[in-house]
Order: sequence, then structure tokens, then C-alpha cells
Amino acid sequence: MIRFALVTLAAATLASGAQAGHCAMSKASGLGVSKEIATAMSTKALSEMIAKNGEKGKGKITTTCDGTAIVSTTCTSSQRSCK
Repeated sequence: MIRFALVTLAAATLASGAQAGHCAMSKASGLGVSKEIATAMSTKALSEMIAKNGEKGKGKITTTCDGTAIVSTTCTSSQRSCK
């Protein structure tokens, strides 16, 4: 069974101009036996976390992976999210 860890990192920034509201950078991690599975797990965790917090994702999702472990890969996805 594939497990994923959810990590939230919020760096609050104020929106400017016509974009009224509070925005932050959200991050989530996923663990899998391959890069593809770990990427899917991290992006799924990110979208669920953003929705659970009542926010909406803005812009592109960025994913980085670390495959240094012998039997697993960990990926972290991040996206700007706004209330």
C-alpha cells in the first residue's frame, strides 16, 4: 500500500491590484515506489489539502522528486492558493 505524507507550508503574501484576498504557497508530499506514483500522490494530496482549507489553486503546480531511497521516491508538489 502506498502512503503519502501531507506537509503544509504557508508563506503568506497579500494579493495586489484587482485580486483581493489572502494567498499563500501550499505544499504537499507523496511517497511511492516509482516517480510516477509519488508524483500522483503528491498532486492528489495538494489538491485535497487546498480544497479542505476552502481555498482555490492559482497557477501551475510545480513538482520536484527525490529518488535517493532504494525502494521509494518522495515528491513534493506546490501551488499558490487563495481564499
